[in-house]
Amino acid sequence: MTVSRNPSAASTPFYATPLGVWTIVALWGLSHMLLRALSTPVLGTDDMFENVLVQTLEAGYMLRQPPLYEWLLWSAQQVFGPTIAAALFVKYGLISCAALFLFLIARKAIANPRLAALCAFSYSLYYQFGWNLHEGVTHTVVLTTACAASAFFFIKALETGKLGFYLAFGAVAGAGLLGKHSYPIFVVALLIAAASDTIWRQRLRITGLLLVPLAAAVVYSPYAYWILSEGLKLLSSVSQTMGVTAETSHLLRAGEGLGKLGFGLIGFSVPLLPILLLLFWPRYLGRKEASKAAVNNVARLCGRTVVVMIVLTAIMIAVTGATYVKERHMHPLMLLLPIYLFADLERFDFRKQWRWLGAILVAFVAVAFLARVPGIVAPDRFWCGGKCRHMKPYSDLKSPLSELGAATATLIADSGYTGGNLRVLFPKARVVTSAIPARTAPREKCFFIWEDGEREPVEEAAERFPRVAFWDAEPAVSATYFTGSWPHAFKQPGWRTTWWGVAELNSNDIACQ
Repeated sequence: MTVSRNPSAASTPFYATPLGVWTIVALWGLSHMLLRALSTPVLGTDDMFENVLVQTLEAGYMLRQPPLYEWLLWSAQQVFGPTIAAALFVKYGLISCAALFLFLIARKAIANPRLAALCAFSYSLYYQFGWNLHEGVTHTVVLTTACAASAFFFIKALETGKLGFYLAFGAVAGAGLLGKHSYPIFVVALLIAAASDTIWRQRLRITGLLLVPLAAAVVYSPYAYWILSEGLKLLSSVSQTMGVTAETSHLLRAGEGLGKLGFGLIGFSVPLLPILLLLFWPRYLGRKEASKAAVNNVARLCGRTVVVMIVLTAIMIAVTGATYVKERHMHPLMLLLPIYLFADLERFDFRKQWRWLGAILVAFVAVAFLARVPGIVAPDRFWCGGKCRHMKPYSDLKSPLSELGAATATLIADSGYTGGNLRVLFPKARVVTSAIPARTAPREKCFFIWEDGEREPVEEAAERFPRVAFWDAEPAVSATYFTGSWPHAFKQPGWRTTWWGVAELNSNDIACQ
């Protein structure tokens, strides 16, 4: 990649335009979507749980997470069915939109459009974007997109003073609130960053700021009503999830949470920040002269927002003693950091280093794509670890379960993994798990299905059933085992098998209701 000193000296290439950035990221997502969807229909981490949850469209599904992701997934399933394709369409569609908004912000912070595009593409060098995004992630994708969009509309509101952009900011903020409960911290960080900057503080409009919560409230209102109907359970649910109800002392929990925050920030930064340090070390060791004294106002706002986000998060951890802090929670904290760093590095007129970064980025993207292939064609423990959940032979259950009448029955699953993939096989069935109660009417037939392991069972299914059921179960009407053979490009069928137990229950059993 060649970065011109004078961006006006040559026409802007397609890849450095908003449409070009969106197209490239969308094609990147499409390639991963096709690799996964055409190779295996099995739902993996997170997606399987959501597949059971969205059998119906509801104003709210759980207190732990807001429902926007579920609404989007339910909508996609009206086209794709309850399949992996629906989940991947939502995921990569949102990410392409997030990339577009990040590029639009980068264009305001970075003078050279080519460099701004490279900045947007370089988010793939965050491990959580370049790799972990493909393996899991649901609500976090909504959160990331909402943060990128809200930052863009907030900057536009500051630049223009137009109330329409404040309304757009508020509407996106409402969507962010529907994405994840942690989203408000990002909005607060944006406001504090702007208010603490002399240039931006003068541009804040009180009238516009008053419109923001009004617009957000309208968007958020369906879920707000659902929360109110559930009483005060939200506070208890969030407290348990964040680990603030532990019996250990507050000081120890706060110390643990702050330590996890530090390690999370470091882990999230890999390998992007180490690569930038390695390539642009003269800037960081004071060995190169800057052509400009400082970054522009937008870049400064981005950098300040990152600092405020980290400080606010640290304060919240110290006050609440939260310990449920992980690397995959760092997206809003680190989202605007690359824009600031690229804007800062642009001041030093590097040329060769930018080309090296472009080459590293292309290589990393290619390796991340190819590295997923072995775990698909040869799903043994060497290539994808012991579980390899995305290749488990659930499809072998379809024929024998269909013969029993499972296609339109109530299917009670022992786990979210089993339940989510049963719904892939039987879209018209009523699927239930211990964590997700059914919202539809009972069916004439009812089965409990559990995964028994990879070894042939040594006891009868009828004897095994009462011990694996998660309720006080009555004896089964009948019970049996089915087995599935794992696929492998180079090994014979039967090299690895999984056994499932199936118990037919009386339709009046409490678990079937």
